[in-house]
Amino acid sequence: MNWDTEDFTERAPSLDRDGRAAYRIVSNGLDVSTAVIEAVTEVADCDRLADECILYDVVDPDALNRLFENRSGGTAGATGRIVFELNRCRVEVRADGNHVVYEPDNSGDSSASTAQSA
Repeated sequence: MNWDTEDFTERAPSLDRDGRAAYRIVSNGLDVSTAVIEAVTEVADCDRLADECILYDVVDPDALNRLFENRSGGTAGATGRIVFELNRCRVEVRADGNHVVYEPDNSGDSSASTAQSA
């Protein structure tokens, strides 16, 4: 796979918030955790192997995949999301499959990363 020519995000201006541009994550058949990593590195313009892009430091990638994997039999009405910061980007992984990454927050210190669920 040629990582340099594949887009993992598409701009979503209607989802912008707090002065940060929003991008829908395009999975391209990848599991959720891999799609998130690729999207963050694309939006933040960083190396996916860099220390600040280690998803496991914020959330367990296997658990994220299990929570949001495609289920046969349909999951209509599924709700919930997990929100966390990765490399100064706000990431929202949603049960409906409309995952979003927001451009990096450059307003202050970003050494602390947090995760929350809703």
